Amino acid sequence: MSVREIKRKYTTMDDRYPFNLDIVRRFDGLAFSAPVTIIVGDNGCGKTTLLEGIAAAAGSILISGEHMEKDHSLSPAFELAEDLKIIWSLKSNNGFFFRAADFITYTRSIATMREDARAKIEEIKQRDPYSLEVLPYAKTYHELRSLYGEGLEKRSHGESFFDLFQARFRPGGFYILDEPEAPLSPQNQLTLLAMIHEMTKEGAQFLIATHSPIMMAYPYADLYEVQNGVLEPAIFDELSHVQITRDFLHTPDRYLRHLFN
Repeated sequence: MSVREIKRKYTTMDDRYPFNLDIVRRFDGLAFSAPVTIIVGDNGCGKTTLLEGIAAAAGSILISGEHMEKDHSLSPAFELAEDLKIIWSLKSNNGFFFRAADFITYTRSIATMREDARAKIEEIKQRDPYSLEVLPYAKTYHELRSLYGEGLEKRSHGESFFDLFQARFRPGGFYILDEPEAPLSPQNQLTLLAMIHEMTKEGAQFLIATHSPIMMAYPYADLYEVQNGVLEPAIFDELSHVQITRDFLHTPDRYLRHLFN
């Protein structure tokens, strides 16, 4: 595994975000003993904020390939990162920080880059069919075609999601994924788990925040649940997400009659 541990160097006492969140106030570190670590918690518990800080401390890039510093909304993450220290077994330049909200933005940006390159190629060829000026644009166009085919935007949400991950996953990377199940059907969540499992065989490491019991069921993961602002080791069958989902599927009427009566 690339990362052995995340340590809290010191605790900033501040009433500003993100230091006013319980999960940040009470986070003193996290040691990794498995290639996949999964964090579970209700909306608003601060999972995403913690992952953003860890990603900033690890020097992660975004799924787009851009540095996190270019996204000004992530400025608080870099403040939190100052409190954190990443203990590496082997520093990896592979990996990225993925937020479900970034997926559509990146898909559109890839389509724009491909179309801009194609248009520039046509413009140059009309001016001079033999111009070497076309080469960098042709390289960009063909690289995007090689990675993403006709374009992520031309496939279904789930299909394009897998195309993107298959193109971007690399052996030995440290991948921080915030709710990666968001665009996926239950069947495709299982496919994602299989993809993650294959990548762990090549030395990849994953830190995942999720609401999906399917993702939580990955049998080789270390599970943590946010309880009263503290990351506590958890057991799959005892997770509240799992218990509520299981109970609902067994007796949906018992839940629904309270909502619609």
